[in-house]
This record gives sequence, C-alpha cells and structure tokens, in this order.
Amino acid sequence: MGVVASSLSSKEYKNAYLLYGSEGYLRNYYKKALKVALVNEGDNLNYSYFEGTGTNPSEVAGLLSTMPFMAEHRVIIVENSGWMAKSSGEEGEEKSSGDGKLSLVIEGIKNIPEDVIIIFVEEKADKRSKLYKAITSKGVAEEFGEQQDETLARWLINQAKAAGKSMDPATAMYLVSECGKDMFLLEKEIEKLMAWCLDRPGITREDVDTVCTHQVNNKIFDMVTAIAMHRQKEALAMYYDLLVLRESPFHILTLLVRQYTRMLAVKDAMLKKIPLASLAGRLEMQDWLVKKIGEQTRNISLKEIRRNLEACAKADEDIKSGNLTDSMSLELLIVGCSMAE
Repeated sequence: MGVVASSLSSKEYKNAYLLYGSEGYLRNYYKKALKVALVNEGDNLNYSYFEGTGTNPSEVAGLLSTMPFMAEHRVIIVENSGWMAKSSGEEGEEKSSGDGKLSLVIEGIKNIPEDVIIIFVEEKADKRSKLYKAITSKGVAEEFGEQQDETLARWLINQAKAAGKSMDPATAMYLVSECGKDMFLLEKEIEKLMAWCLDRPGITREDVDTVCTHQVNNKIFDMVTAIAMHRQKEALAMYYDLLVLRESPFHILTLLVRQYTRMLAVKDAMLKKIPLASLAGRLEMQDWLVKKIGEQTRNISLKEIRRNLEACAKADEDIKSGNLTDSMSLELLIVGCSMAE
C-alpha cells in the first residue's frame, strides 16, 4: 500500500502531499480521494484549487497561514504549476512565478499550521528542489509511474468485480497486452466491456476482441478503405457499428486524422519512389503496417487524402465551436469524403 493510500486508510493525514509521476490516472485518483476525505461537500470557504503555470505563489502562501473557518481542515490543491519540474540557478535557487516568489510558499510550508493541508499534483518533480524538500519535511511525496502488467490486470479484475462481473487473470492480461498500459484508456475499455456484457456474468477474451480499441483501429482502417473506394453506405454502416460499441464520435475523428496522416506520408513516399521499408522506422510503424497502408493508398490520390484531412480539420472546428454536434459532424464528414471527386 502506498503512503497516500495509507493516509486515506488510517485517516491520519499529513500537512503536505506531492503526487507526481507519469501515470496521470493515479495522480488524479488520489487527488480526488484526498479531497473527498478532507473537504466537506460544498465547503468553498476552506477549499482552494489552483491550476497551471500562471498560479501565483503569493496567493498560495497567503492561504497557507489562514486558519480554517468552522471546519477541521483548510485544503489547498496546486496542480500542474511546474514549480517542481526543475530547480533553477547553480545554488538550487527556486525560480519565481507570476508576481510572487516560491520562497514564500516554501516558508509557508515550513511553518504550516496543523489544520492546513496542501496537495501538489505534478507530472515531474525535482527531488533536489527546496520546494520538494519542504514538502517532504512536513509530509510525503509519492511517485505514480507506469504500472506493471500484473498490477493492471488485478486492477481490471477488481473494476469488473465491483460492477458484478467476473474476469479471469488471463483475459485481464490479454486486455492489457492489446490495449496498452494507459489507465485512462483501460478504464474506458473495461466500461465498454461491462456494458457489452450487460446480460452476462463474465467477460471473455472474445469480448475483448469484439469491443476493445485494437479492434476499433481495425474498423477505422476498414472504414477509411471504404471511403477511399467511395463505398458510402458501407463506410456509414461501419461508423454506426462503432457508435454501437460506445466509441465517441470525437475519438473516431481523432483516429481518422491519424490514419489519413499516415496515408499522406506513405503515399508521398510512394510517389517519390522511397522504399516503404525505410519509411517504417521514420514513421515509428511496423513494416507490415506501412505495407498495408501502402495497399490502401493505391485507391486514393494524394490530392484526395489532403482534401479529406482538411475536411477532418473542418469537422473538428465545427464540433469545438458548437456549429454541429459531434455525431452529425462525423456523419457529414464520412458522406463528403466518400464522394468521388
């Protein structure tokens, strides 16, 4: 059990926490868990949240010396400030941010009252920095890095169990091997699987093959091929199948952009007589995938690929500006791209 999990379990809290590391899901999970445990619902007087590199250290420092009002704790969360990414100056002097100095925050932590708790959430942290040392002198720092496959498999099994579903270890490991270690993505995949198996008690390997992202990528490839061949009804049918699998239209758009970007690079290389084998390393793709995309691009011109990429950009703009719903925008995109020039 990690140090933050131990605090939550024992209900014995430190004055300062630093949650950092590459696994954003766990940073976010424990940030929320600490907030729920320490802040009464709706209490905005004793809770302050700061986010981004523009956070003013003077404002944070001022709150560090402010006692809570009719509450057990005052809680301050500072997220993605960048204050601990790297210490600056030859002597390890902390850099300033906004119109305040980090030294004010450091002193505030050193003299923090017992009923004030500050939580830092950062992707990177320099253990040599004075701020890091101040936090660990009054509390704890815990790093959340990439999780081992076995750990992720156990987590997936527990997620399924909490929803009344069973998943054996082999299936959980297969899901990790197919979909990767990103816990945000794995959470979405297990949610889709539980919805897919709504009327069944267990999740099987066949369910993973049917529903999960690796299969979605294959369906996107086939949909782009249908678009390139101007088979509009077939392309739309594949799009509706993806919606049934609970894929969001915006995620489908993201995958379409990635596929057309790859096609553009491969088609351009083919026209320039560049060997596809040498292109694989440059595009960070496997040889077989480059060859497969090469076959796909034989049915579409460079001009049409560029046109479809521009259409994807327009669809993205329409969605973000609210001109069209994401589902309508994607449907119109597929119709437009699958029309012959």
